Amino acid sequence: MSFIVSPAHDFLMSLPSHLIIDILSRLPAKSLLRCKSVCKHWLHLTSDSYLAKLHLARSKPGVAIHQSEPSKNLLRLADFDDFHLPTAEIDLQSLSHSPEIAVEGSVKGLLLLRDANYKHEALYVCNPLRREYIELAAPKQVVRYPSVVTHGFGVSKGSDEFKVVRIYQEREMDPRSGSCLRIPNSECHVYTLGTGEWRPVGDAPFAYDGRLIGQFFRDNLHWLVEDLNGQELICRFDLQSESFHPFPAPFPGRKLLGSVGVLDDCLCLCDNTSNFEVDIWVMKEYGVGKSWSKRFVIRKMPELIGPSFEIVRVLKVLGDGNILLVWADYCVLNYCSKSEVTQEVDMVQSRGPNSVEAMHYVPSLMTLNTFVMEKVVLF
Repeated sequence: MSFIVSPAHDFLMSLPSHLIIDILSRLPAKSLLRCKSVCKHWLHLTSDSYLAKLHLARSKPGVAIHQSEPSKNLLRLADFDDFHLPTAEIDLQSLSHSPEIAVEGSVKGLLLLRDANYKHEALYVCNPLRREYIELAAPKQVVRYPSVVTHGFGVSKGSDEFKVVRIYQEREMDPRSGSCLRIPNSECHVYTLGTGEWRPVGDAPFAYDGRLIGQFFRDNLHWLVEDLNGQELICRFDLQSESFHPFPAPFPGRKLLGSVGVLDDCLCLCDNTSNFEVDIWVMKEYGVGKSWSKRFVIRKMPELIGPSFEIVRVLKVLGDGNILLVWADYCVLNYCSKSEVTQEVDMVQSRGPNSVEAMHYVPSLMTLNTFVMEKVVLF
């Protein structure tokens, strides 16, 4: 069998490599990965670290949707325009057979996954597009109630290092009220990808909610926390200096059922304390407590009205002004700002015991082989 080489093919192959890289960097990630099969030259180009950085800067932000059912554990990568047409679909059972997988962070196309199985806790960093993952070294502390653990995933500005932060706290609980009486041990460890080990960075101040994860924003991780007097604060962890710094929440002294997020390039807080509505606060000047301003008041769906203990997160403000919210790990909600009506987004999922997580995701061609001390596995 003979192949006919077209003039267009000859023209592309004759272009300088830097022009080909510039052209390829404008393609969708899914199409670009297919280009590896064109020829050996393009296979080499698509593995170029400069192309990966250029493509990441031009990639359209999307969403990673994790759907867990009794017989399924799927990760879907999609655009915000249409959740029902994923650009990629990955069966996480090829990574872990545990049904307890959760998405704990998303940075520059890499996802932090946690297997929260009671008998075997594990952390993975994966690039779902390249089907690569790293299993981090097992942490020394085992999480057993009433102990709590929370994680954050980000990139330090000065060194451009990817870091996973793990905060572990042992607690003593009041058997009658269920409230925390004392935190006898609170530790923070950092795992820099490429080192293969956890480093202790001292005690973690404040009390953390194990349902919350660190929000990466402006080179820092952020949690909603409580101090020793029960006052709620935003805790900032500087990934470069590896130190903790607090600043005020919108209502000092008031108990919030909230989560920290990002809205229009500002730090925000999504509060589900009210029985009837969800309040979204925005910090207009980063780190300045007086700049908190209530941006949205979202009426709850009738079936969600009433006392709640669920964490709600802001996912995205769409171009039409609608707001996507994630209600715990149960569902994704769409709030129409014009009609002031909140509806559940159809995630094409069967009824029964299942969960839905959604998180920002930017497609990346970065290979985990960049981290030379890590064992990279394909899945």
